[in-house]
Amino acid sequence: MKDVTVTKRRRSWEWRVTDENGRPIMGGRERSRLAARYQGYRTLFMLLAIGPRPHEMQALRGGRIGQTVARDRPHPVVRTAPSASAGPGSDGFAPE
Repeated sequence: MKDVTVTKRRRSWEWRVTDENGRPIMGGRERSRLAARYQGYRTLFMLLAIGPRPHEMQALRGGRIGQTVARDRPHPVVRTAPSASAGPGSDGFAPE
């Protein structure tokens, strides 16, 4: 069973969602206890709503939660700045 824990950390509150073995799945920090509790249970609800995914379950069994999941996702598109030779106001587009 997944569990939500909220602990006091200096000036903030830390929330954590853990799996059956106590390994953290997700976590974060909030300024108030109420906000941390809300975010923890909101995350737990979202995890339960999407259900188990086969490739993530294999990653959990192997202890490689971040590696396998990140490898399966496509790389983000990187946009570069327009070239300086295009001139001001042209936004890098040349008429055909």
